[in-house]
Amino acid sequence: MDRMFAPEQIKRILIIRLAPLGETVLTTPVIRALRQHFRDAHIAYMVAPMREDLVSANPYLNEVLTYQASVPKLIYQMARRKFQMAVVLQPTFRLVLHTFFARIPFRVGFETNAGGKKLLSLAVPNNTAQHETQRYLDVVRALGIEVTDDEPEVFVDRVSTAWVNNFLENQKLNDNRPIIGLNPGAATVYRRWNASNFAILGDRLHETYGAHIVITTGPREGELAHQVAQQMSHPSVIVNQTTPMQLATLLQRCNLYISNDTGPMHLSTAVKTPTVALFGASNLIQWAPPWDKHATVARQACPFMKRLSVKEWDTHTDRARENFEAITPDAIMATVEKLAW
Repeated sequence: MDRMFAPEQIKRILIIRLAPLGETVLTTPVIRALRQHFRDAHIAYMVAPMREDLVSANPYLNEVLTYQASVPKLIYQMARRKFQMAVVLQPTFRLVLHTFFARIPFRVGFETNAGGKKLLSLAVPNNTAQHETQRYLDVVRALGIEVTDDEPEVFVDRVSTAWVNNFLENQKLNDNRPIIGLNPGAATVYRRWNASNFAILGDRLHETYGAHIVITTGPREGELAHQVAQQMSHPSVIVNQTTPMQLATLLQRCNLYISNDTGPMHLSTAVKTPTVALFGASNLIQWAPPWDKHATVARQACPFMKRLSVKEWDTHTDRARENFEAITPDAIMATVEKLAW
């Protein structure tokens, strides 16, 4: 790093990543690594609207900012805080330009899609052929910072803890029996394991482990959760309309979580709940959780799952369906038995 940006001289740092739930969670190792290196700095994180929850209780941050649609307001918001370094965790030239106009002198980030290395003090190759957490951490490593821990982490607050305590009591889930969460949703239909399979799995988990089954859903997936619950022989509890912080706190209280590849799956790993991730239409290298407590179930014979990007899967929906059909409740149960949970 340039001498004028020696660590002891950087006192104010802005991280920017405007992302969906899962990707925001996967940036959290960057926050920790920056805090370990810049121990006394003021570190702020600018997130997309509705993502504040995911980092609001993070002890390594001094401030959470929300991205403003108004460019003058956005630039003023950054400029008046007199940041000395911007860490831009997405290859978007517009964001780099905003930090330039906000007069942040040292700007580090990925080479951008529209501007290449322009306006970046330190440009990092955007290497998507690795796990997403490693891609983000490449930006930290480019600053000469050694990364010792690459696991995502999401911290929960007292308000959501009180909410979950109340929820578990009301639903009679606090009797020391294991709680297993099922997440049948995903952003697109072809990224979902069949609802009837989730129902079969829920019943088997209840019968084998005496577990309470909790079905979590996204904002527009209530009908899907009801499909799973109605096909189960045993009772289950549906959880919807939660904030990201409430969901994180609930997942933290689960003993196990079984999910399609979607935001809540990443959230579960970040609150250190053993997680089984089901993959049929995603890139395993980029998105499957590589950490010890978790497992991935996928049709290994499909080469697309180590090659295709998220958008490219849109033209291979038949293959996605075949991949999910190859995953059986038996395979999930065998994985659960092997997992230390």
